[in-house]
Amino acid sequence: MARLHVRSGINPDDPDAPVVALLVDPDGPPGERAVAKLGRYGHEGDGAFFLLPTDGWAEHALDGGRLTVAVAAYPFALRQIGADPEAFPERSPAVPGAALLLRADAAVDPELYARADAATAVFTAGPGLALDDVLAGEDAWPLVLAPPPSEA
Repeated sequence: MARLHVRSGINPDDPDAPVVALLVDPDGPPGERAVAKLGRYGHEGDGAFFLLPTDGWAEHALDGGRLTVAVAAYPFALRQIGADPEAFPERSPAVPGAALLLRADAAVDPELYARADAATAVFTAGPGLALDDVLAGEDAWPLVLAPPPSEA
C-alpha cells in the first residue's frame, strides 16, 4: 500500500519547506508498479525525475486533517511504460481522459500542508523501508509529479 507523508527535510534546495511525499512499492500492486515505472519515463534534472503534466500528475484533496493524493496518467504514457491502460478503469475527476493509478491518504497537519509545494515527490521503496531510510540512500531521486494540467 502506498504511503503518504507531508514533512520537511526532503527538498535539498529548501530543507525547511514541507513536501508531499509518496512511497510506492515497485513490486507492489499494479498501481504502485505503474507509478514506479513512470519514473523511467520522466525527464532527469536537478536530482529528480520530472513527469510532464501532459503525461501524468498528482491530485491532492484535503478534508479536515486528512490528505488524499491520487496519481493519474494518460493512456499514452501508460503504454510507454508497458502498462495496460485498461487495467485502470477509474478515471481522473480533473481530466476524465486520464486513468487513476492509485490513491493514498494520511492524517496530516493542515497548516503544514498549506505551506507545501503543489508538487508531489514519489519515491520507490519496499514495504519495510521507511521514508528516512529512503532519503538516507544514495538513490533517493524522486519522481516529481505536478498538479493536474488544469491546476498547473
